Amino acid sequence: MNSAPPGGIVAQDDTKIRKLREKLDDDRPLTPAELYRALNDSLDEGYDLFDLSNREARFALILMGGLNAALVIVASQSGLRGMLSPVEQQIEAAALGVYALFALWFLMQAISALRPGSYRPQMKHWPRERNDYPRGVRYFEDIAKRSTVEHWDSWREVTLKQLNAELATHVHSLALKNNVRKKALRELYTSLRIMTGLFAGILILFVVFAIS
Repeated sequence: MNSAPPGGIVAQDDTKIRKLREKLDDDRPLTPAELYRALNDSLDEGYDLFDLSNREARFALILMGGLNAALVIVASQSGLRGMLSPVEQQIEAAALGVYALFALWFLMQAISALRPGSYRPQMKHWPRERNDYPRGVRYFEDIAKRSTVEHWDSWREVTLKQLNAELATHVHSLALKNNVRKKALRELYTSLRIMTGLFAGILILFVVFAIS
């Protein structure tokens, strides 16, 4: 007759089964370790979106540079200007002036979109007495205020709850920055469409004047 397994083995098996059930239960709250990983994933996604917006802004600048180069080449052709009457030359000059103003405005928008910004989350409604108040061990501006020893002491004393809370504030801060960047990029590409239309209008005016 087989003897019963030791109690320790049974207890270990029960623990494994309970942990497996917890992993399969999608209605339970996240554990602190799972929350830390999820917040880090959200932070990585936010930085990916921010890098993508940088590339989109640089692409808009490349397109504007192409438009400007083409317009400079056309405007510098003295033979082409000679085909226009003085009145037509004045009209073309006025159109070029309007284009130049929009080009300057576009450049200002590009600077606004690409400039580094600080969007810290509002902490005034978060009491410092709470045991989950962020300790500022990850954000560089908070770190720069401390000495090396003070920073190390902060890391030794921080709890996982406080660390997760700080990660959550970083995710929120990055979301604010991405939201502002999204609006700036929308305005930037709107200006680029206007400049493209002005460029096309200048060329159409020149063709009309040349064949008239």
